[in-house]
Amino acid sequence: MELAALLEEEERLKAQVAVRSCYYWLTECTKTHDEQDVGNPFKSFPERRFIQPMLWLLDYYPRPKIKKSRTMFQTWLIAGWAAHFGFEHPAVDVIFQSQKEEKAIHCVDCVKTLWENSLPSLQARWPLAKEMRLQPNIRLEMANKSRFLAIPGDPDQIRFEHPTIWIADEAAFMPRWSECYANALAAKCLKIVCLSSAYPGDFMNLFRESVPVDWGSIEP
Repeated sequence: MELAALLEEEERLKAQVAVRSCYYWLTECTKTHDEQDVGNPFKSFPERRFIQPMLWLLDYYPRPKIKKSRTMFQTWLIAGWAAHFGFEHPAVDVIFQSQKEEKAIHCVDCVKTLWENSLPSLQARWPLAKEMRLQPNIRLEMANKSRFLAIPGDPDQIRFEHPTIWIADEAAFMPRWSECYANALAAKCLKIVCLSSAYPGDFMNLFRESVPVDWGSIEP
């Protein structure tokens, strides 16, 4: 086979695996954006031991609450998990909420970046509702009717939405996180994911009885 044909076949096979495996897609078939690395900003997810257990947790637990750190890039990981689910399933409504709208928009930007850096064959499988340049900064809409939307931390905002997945990023810094969470429960979301770095308040109080667990112990 000619080189071009071999590369095309390699991409086809990688795309087949990426459709079935969010982990493979993130680590082999797309890239993140590192704002602090001007020389090489676009990078694949590193193959860290905690990524697969985290994805399993997100798949099988309906309401996970996660303490995060920058070195574990949970915002990118959770945005990637939600993106893969929405890309592959029709009419999935993903709401990102944070104290400030700008932080929630960053989560939508993560989804956009992961789509833009996916293999061309995956982009063709996951078409947009309209060109990326025409998508508003708070939203990404797919041709399959899935949607990713950023909203600010006002608890009433969630009342106007009916999300499949609600994600609260930096939940500990949301002054009315408990109200937002209660409204997400009332909306009967399929998944409710809350993550945050440490800050005193209702969210961090949930972890008072937490004990360390080895990553391998939560694998299926």
